[in-house]
Amino acid sequence: SVASGSLRNNRIRNFERPRVGSLQPLSSSVTPPDDHTMDVKKAPLPSSKAKRHVDPDQEHKRIWLAHSLEEPLFWSEDVVQGSESNPHDLSRLLERIETQELEGGRMRAKQYGVLHEDPAVDMRLLTENYTVSSLASALRDREEALQHCAQLAAENDTDALKDYLRMFHPDIILSRRNQKRQLDVTKPLNATSLETIRKALMRMPRRVVQAHSRRAGVVIPIVHVDGVPSLLLEKRSPRLRAHPDEVCLPGGMVCNVADGTIVETCLREFKEEIEGLDFDYHQTGGGSHGVSVLGVLRCNWGQIHHLVGVAVTPVVCYFNQDLADVDLKPNPDEVAELFTIPLVSLLDQGQWVYKEDHAPIFIGGPYIIWGLTGFILERFWKDVLLPFQHAEPHDRRQ
Repeated sequence: SVASGSLRNNRIRNFERPRVGSLQPLSSSVTPPDDHTMDVKKAPLPSSKAKRHVDPDQEHKRIWLAHSLEEPLFWSEDVVQGSESNPHDLSRLLERIETQELEGGRMRAKQYGVLHEDPAVDMRLLTENYTVSSLASALRDREEALQHCAQLAAENDTDALKDYLRMFHPDIILSRRNQKRQLDVTKPLNATSLETIRKALMRMPRRVVQAHSRRAGVVIPIVHVDGVPSLLLEKRSPRLRAHPDEVCLPGGMVCNVADGTIVETCLREFKEEIEGLDFDYHQTGGGSHGVSVLGVLRCNWGQIHHLVGVAVTPVVCYFNQDLADVDLKPNPDEVAELFTIPLVSLLDQGQWVYKEDHAPIFIGGPYIIWGLTGFILERFWKDVLLPFQHAEPHDRRQ
């Protein structure tokens, strides 16, 4: 079944039982003709969500094609809005995702827990940050609470029982965890904002190990477009054998000869895939130019190792360039196009689709984001952005 919080219509629900049939990629990049006399400004755009003209309030949603035109390109419709003209495309894509996810395995459902929704992370946080005496005291308090609830139930005092248990309701627990609102992703990020993200990453339990025979690194690239905090993502070339035409994060496999650290892997692969960014490296978020490495997103990667067969390490980087006027050039051998999505859209639960035993699916950009990339982005906003968000997103079309 499909459950995405406050999904705004029934179109997604209609895809709970997709039809069986052959699937084709929804879009692909087409190489321009070799006729160099063509007026590129009048040439038709490839099969892409790119547009030459959008409303001024949409100009922070950029796209760069592998065979880029000179003029800037944008996107304006997210996955669901773009499917209105042909809903069968979205139906077939969700069918393909379901097939591939079921082949990969199960994604365990999570509860909120004591400190963290992931049971393994929750246990580790408890054991690493609390003494035996404090844990014993908390256990005793919880036992006394259960005994009090049992007494109220035996007396049929349901009103008092409900009032007492209200503090344990998941909505109340989540609200308490979100009381610290120090990060506003609707406004340009400053040095304080970047330090907040860096500290959030540093506080995460260390889960990455080097005992895997195959390791890879990906970048979660934080950028600005017209002052709007955004993420930069890739759409893979349709000519690639593995995962053609799918959305991914920049990155690739570790080279034991060339790479001394996972950060070097990420930046080396990033440079190979994208030209036009300033890769002057800063260890922290204090630089006024280049790239600042904020930290590693640490997750329970054993939970999804079976999906890709590789130990993947996400590295969060901030690029000190506003991409509004930057001419990015994707490597056409690997990347069909680049696009940005506003950071605030990740916080909108209406943009996420959750299916049992599947990785989260994000539908708030020009292309659907799922699988490992969907899993990483959901972990990023839940573990890093959500605890410090300044305000709830009020408009899903931001």
